Amino acid sequence: MKKILLALTFISSIFSCEAIWNNGPTQLLKDIFKIMDVSGVETLETAVQQSNFRWIRPKGLERWDVYSLLDNTQRVALTKKIKHSSLAREKLPLKKHYDALVILGATTARVKSRIEFFKKLHKQGITFDKIYLLGSTRDLKIGTESDKEMEKTLEAKNLEASEMNMINELWLQARPDSLKNILVVAVQAQQRPDGTRANTEDTLKDMMIDFVETKGKSILFISNNPYICYQDAVEKKVLKPYGIAVETVGEAMTKEETMENVLDTVARCLTNIQK
Repeated sequence: MKKILLALTFISSIFSCEAIWNNGPTQLLKDIFKIMDVSGVETLETAVQQSNFRWIRPKGLERWDVYSLLDNTQRVALTKKIKHSSLAREKLPLKKHYDALVILGATTARVKSRIEFFKKLHKQGITFDKIYLLGSTRDLKIGTESDKEMEKTLEAKNLEASEMNMINELWLQARPDSLKNILVVAVQAQQRPDGTRANTEDTLKDMMIDFVETKGKSILFISNNPYICYQDAVEKKVLKPYGIAVETVGEAMTKEETMENVLDTVARCLTNIQK
């Protein structure tokens, strides 16, 4: 029994950014580089250079935008590899209690699924002292179809159609009654000086303003695959100086997810590990 528990702990731990780079390239990363016929996986510096040059989504596009980087042979091989990897599977918490739980912002459909995943964890007995909802001023009018539907709901309530208002609205709709007494803090990051929307790193930095003591604290982040490894890397980069233990969990990758998004995520994961 002890051996089984140890094995499960090991499997869970490699869902994070270590699934890509763990004191060197993992076999999964080597396989991705091989499928894409790209060299330079041997060192973190060259892996970052190659993946950023080739796999980061084109400037101005979002994750829901459609674009193509792969030929058919690459797409088939990569899909087969990814769907059986830690970049696709569900990730569950390793502990029962955390000082704080964070629901990361995203599109309306994705935030809905993250809140549902959170509710599942709550029913399974995962506890926490505080909840953070992280969002931005991103305009839903230029988002996905689910964003545009939420835009109508918010405007009917005379609310700005922003990502943060969307997250707050979904939370109010889905919040379990048993959590009415738990403190919930909404953190809205403003757009960057260059006019682009705030990203995960920006919202994390704004969230830390709310913390008085940090050393020894633990935070559970809710994302979804294939983005767990990337967001885990960002969280660890930002929060490591504070002495906070980070864990990132989420639901399995959907069938609609593109391999382009997977490659973009791998590239961003490597970049944030290097920083």
